[in-house]
Amino acid sequence: MKKLFTIIALALGVSVNAQTGNTSTGTNALYFNTTGDYNTATGEGAMLNNIGGDANTASGYQALYFNENGSYNTASGSYALFANITGANNTASGYSSLYSNTAGSYNTASGYFSLNSNSTGTSNTASGSY
Repeated sequence: MKKLFTIIALALGVSVNAQTGNTSTGTNALYFNTTGDYNTATGEGAMLNNIGGDANTASGYQALYFNENGSYNTASGSYALFANITGANNTASGYSSLYSNTAGSYNTASGYFSLNSNSTGTSNTASGSY
């Protein structure tokens, strides 16, 4: 029966991988995930490079694209938290918000290109464009 559900999921373009509680929809979403649990990725290339990050949500084209081990992040919008690798507890909403963030944590960015150049800063909040 499990095999039948897997075949149906693949036919619908939905992937539920072997780790606990992961769901991905879109070409190459959560593609490299190996040990990360409780992640949701929606959109082409969303969380593509996630390896061990847990409890992340990425929605949009290449959202959280380079995330490897960052956990508890939420990225909504194309390229949101794009460069994040180890940053944790970030929220990015809007096209390219927190785009350059690699290791910064506890940041909140809302709006087109908000906190776009932040790479390692922590505990920042920005609302609006750029």
